[in-house]
Amino acid sequence: MENRFNLYSTMKNKNDYPSGNLPDFNETEIKDLIMNDLNLNNLISVKSKYSFVEFNNILLYAAYFVQTSFQDCIFQKVDFTKSNLNETSFTSCVFISCSFARAEIIGAHVINCTFKECNFNSIIFSENTISNTQFEITDQSYAVINDNTETDVTWVFE
Repeated sequence: MENRFNLYSTMKNKNDYPSGNLPDFNETEIKDLIMNDLNLNNLISVKSKYSFVEFNNILLYAAYFVQTSFQDCIFQKVDFTKSNLNETSFTSCVFISCSFARAEIIGAHVINCTFKECNFNSIIFSENTISNTQFEITDQSYAVINDNTETDVTWVFE
């Protein structure tokens, strides 16, 4: 809970929210923010917009980001294990050393993104629209990656 308070404080200072009027994480827009070393496990953020946000060493175990959009975001060492990212859009995002183990991503839009050294172990990654994206996957054991619509997509499995 303390880390969520710290994130709220950072959001308030960066985005000039009036005192006592901090947003929840649903149906909100978060932009131009750098987050470092936070435990945000079980975070729920529905129908939100994140733009120009940098996520560094963030724990998002079992997070719920349904119908949320990320644009021009950087994710470095982010743990999305068991997270639900259904119907989410990622545009011009970079993922470095992130874990999507046992995560579910269905019906998402992934456009102009790069996934480098990411773990897709036991992920469900289906029925997504993907274009101009490169995946460098370190572990895809038992993953369900199928029924995606792909244009100019490169998959590299190490």
